[in-house]
Amino acid sequence: METIDLRLKISQEVASYLQDEARNRGITLDQVVSDVLTDYFAELTEDQILDSIRIGMRQALAGHGRPAREVLAEVDREVTGDAHDG
Repeated sequence: METIDLRLKISQEVASYLQDEARNRGITLDQVVSDVLTDYFAELTEDQILDSIRIGMRQALAGHGRPAREVLAEVDREVTGDAHDG
């Protein structure tokens, strides 16, 4: 990937957040900023979000998918560390 040097003016609060994130993830500050910008531009448009909701609703109404209780129980198991119990 070709890179360019870029100078930005950001608040100390944002700089601290980015530095903490780099340290926590064990990557460079440049990579954190690149990841943040990539994620920002990869966000879905409102039309894409609405289309996804419509598709999901059609699938649910057709009986496809899993019951919410089952999904929430799975999430609970993953969060509490019991992902392999049940």
